[in-house]
Amino acid sequence: MGKDISAVGFIPARLQSTRLERKLLIDLCGKPVLQRTWEGAKESKLLQRLMIATDSEEIVKLCKKIGADFVLTPMDFASGTDRIIWAYKYLGLDADFILNIQGDEPFVEGELIDRLILGLKGSEAGVSTLVSKIEENGEIFDSSVVKVVCSADGNALYFSRSPIPFIRDSEKELWHIKFSFYKHIGIYCFRREALETFSKLPQGELEIAEKLEQLRLLENGIRIHCIEIDRKMVGIDTAGDLEKAKKLIQSSYGK
Repeated sequence: MGKDISAVGFIPARLQSTRLERKLLIDLCGKPVLQRTWEGAKESKLLQRLMIATDSEEIVKLCKKIGADFVLTPMDFASGTDRIIWAYKYLGLDADFILNIQGDEPFVEGELIDRLILGLKGSEAGVSTLVSKIEENGEIFDSSVVKVVCSADGNALYFSRSPIPFIRDSEKELWHIKFSFYKHIGIYCFRREALETFSKLPQGELEIAEKLEQLRLLENGIRIHCIEIDRKMVGIDTAGDLEKAKKLIQSSYGK
């Protein structure tokens, strides 16, 4: 499997975060959030190399403790993808597929990463990412949950922190029954050419407004292929997310 695939993965890990301070080092049922992300991602069968790209000596200390490969980067980047572009170039790597696995996705699994790589390989898009159906109506209106709408062929039309689409002539409490809403999961697989293009693009107005780096791609005509998964995922952006993640681990994973 994957003998003709050249793929490397990066976990961008900025220590400072605005909505939940130092979230990557917060304990999540016995392990830091970042450690859970690393342990899940390293189970990929297709990644030839996986490393954490960080601006923090504290995170470097954690990397050494858990045996994670890492690269220390400058601090000021507009997005996690900008950070991995720097690391990719700094290390002189050459791969067909480059993964951006956001450090606050502690439920990521190697199988999901492999599905992303294979899904992109079989498409004509420049980037692939994961989405899942929203089951709780409250998530539709939660700005920390990024919503996505897709075309008939599975490519993203738009990502937003706002509810999209807007359901006319229906009470908001019933929206999740009236329509299938989808949330974005923060893992991307880039073709090398798409990553190189991204590295040359300035931030666009939509990205700046929503604080969503993937909008830089859409604003410039780069297709993002969305792969739906049927499993519960909680990205850690707020204290509420942390509590949801704890309950999910305790109830479903038992660890």
